[in-house]
Amino acid sequence: MAGDAGRSNADHEEDGLPERTASAPALLVDGSDRMFRELVQRMLAFSARLQEVRNRFGRSIGLSGPQYSILISIAHLQGRQGVGVNAVARHLHLSGAFVTIEVNRLVSRGLLGKAVNPEDRRRVLLTLTPAGRQRLAQLKPRQVAANDLIFGSLDHADFLALHRITGQLVDGVDAALLFLDYADAGAGPESGRDHADAPVRAGESR
Repeated sequence: MAGDAGRSNADHEEDGLPERTASAPALLVDGSDRMFRELVQRMLAFSARLQEVRNRFGRSIGLSGPQYSILISIAHLQGRQGVGVNAVARHLHLSGAFVTIEVNRLVSRGLLGKAVNPEDRRRVLLTLTPAGRQRLAQLKPRQVAANDLIFGSLDHADFLALHRITGQLVDGVDAALLFLDYADAGAGPESGRDHADAPVRAGESR
């Protein structure tokens, strides 16, 4: 099938094969999307397991998975002045409204502190309290051991490549969600319009 990359879905249907789920030549091997589908399934499995690891990190220190993610992100982003809710939301690819709700819960539990942003008094800056830092310190040995196991098969070049590729894939998923929003509104290919005309909302977090 080495010369099969240019075969259409109609050709595959005539051969009794299911339609391809992707058409970009880079995603096909000998004209088949089998490896692409395997990749998607592996990524879904990895994502689900990675999320469960995060949930367990959170539970081990009395938090939900999202609360743990928010707490440790603030620890890394706060610097000397603190960090705003919007910056945390962008970092985690979550909505600002969701992060605000979880931040308020963490504040009420004494794990985060809020201060008025001196440059914009309508906004707040978030920092970890001593109690918040203590929670993360309790987790550290388990966290390091688990992360080393998850990514231990990668060498440094693999790690750098994965870092670059996953950033590109997050952007691609955001673009796909925009396209699906556009299609669901009746302006996608099924309505006779090309999705290439869909508007792009740069930097949108999901």
